[in-house]
Amino acid sequence: MKNLGSKITTLTTILYVLASTAAFASNSVSISQPADGAKISGPVKICLATSGVTVEAAKHGVHDGKGHHHILVDVDVPGDLSKPIGKDANHVHMGDGSKCKTLNLAAGKHTIRALFAKGNHVPYNPALTAKVSIEVLASVGITSPPKGAMVTSPVKVCLETSGVEVEPAKKGVNQGKGHHHILVDIDLPKDLSKPIGKDANHIHMGDGSTCKEIKLAPGKHNVRGLFAMGNHVPYDPALTTEVTFNVK
Repeated sequence: MKNLGSKITTLTTILYVLASTAAFASNSVSISQPADGAKISGPVKICLATSGVTVEAAKHGVHDGKGHHHILVDVDVPGDLSKPIGKDANHVHMGDGSKCKTLNLAAGKHTIRALFAKGNHVPYNPALTAKVSIEVLASVGITSPPKGAMVTSPVKVCLETSGVEVEPAKKGVNQGKGHHHILVDIDLPKDLSKPIGKDANHIHMGDGSTCKEIKLAPGKHNVRGLFAMGNHVPYDPALTTEVTFNVK
């Protein structure tokens, strides 16, 4: 009888461990956006989802089965899961309890990992993680004036970038960085290996600015943004965009 009781106790313990293991195995984290293999032009919006665990702000403290997201950019899951996750450009904390985060990433291929952790930023062990691989495409856009607008001179032209960083020309030639040029009523240079000219139709913004006021005569005009490195040589393929509008 005593032997039977011992066996029952052992069996109960085994079943409890198996149930606990199965319950934990059902806990997971996934990346709902972007899709694996996606090619993205613009800031990257990353959205995360969970199953079996609850998302809450870090300020609520450490509670089993609860925690918040972290995004790891181009780095592996920490080797030691008993320590808090670091915080830097490659380790993005979402301690406010949010589920989406927009990141400005350089042009090129990136690995995005989700890692779920408790309120003290210590990951669960085994790690609740997921990953996707994406490619960020560099691009240039004109935010003002809008296409087809009727405007008055001087015209304020504003540009934006994605996947490349704007910096003054004096900082030299740095891959993935550069400054804007505005081309007025003229096509792109045929030879992208040479510096962009400087005249009334080729306006340099080597100070690293993103907006420029231009005096234009009444009538229809085409304005083109062209991004180039510190030596004023455009990227190839060209990072360019254009807009046509009318000046009163």
